Amino acid sequence: MFFKKQQKMGTVIGAETFINGEITSNSSVRIDGTVEGTVKADWISVGDSGKITGNIVCRGIIIGGNVNGIINASEIITITHKGSVTGEIYTLKLSIEEGGKFEGKSCIQDSTLLSEGK
Repeated sequence: MFFKKQQKMGTVIGAETFINGEITSNSSVRIDGTVEGTVKADWISVGDSGKITGNIVCRGIIIGGNVNGIINASEIITITHKGSVTGEIYTLKLSIEEGGKFEGKSCIQDSTLLSEGK
């Protein structure tokens, strides 16, 4: 899992927390609560109780909860056996565990296009 590469989790959005707006972080973010808006971070983890409705820009994301929106990850997107994504995915690598759900459009792109946000 890519979070083993990280030293520590930078920001944690708790299960009882609701955010409406933009989250921007240069480090890792774990979301166990609900976010409506844009999330931009280096690495993102959406826990089993986490929910994001909006666009996501990151290097990598692991999804154990629910995401509805556009995900642009320059390295990898992983949907766990409990995860669910509805929307568009743009990344270099996509992994969906057995039981994970994805409905939408996926594009495996080269790193040049992803870094330009296309």
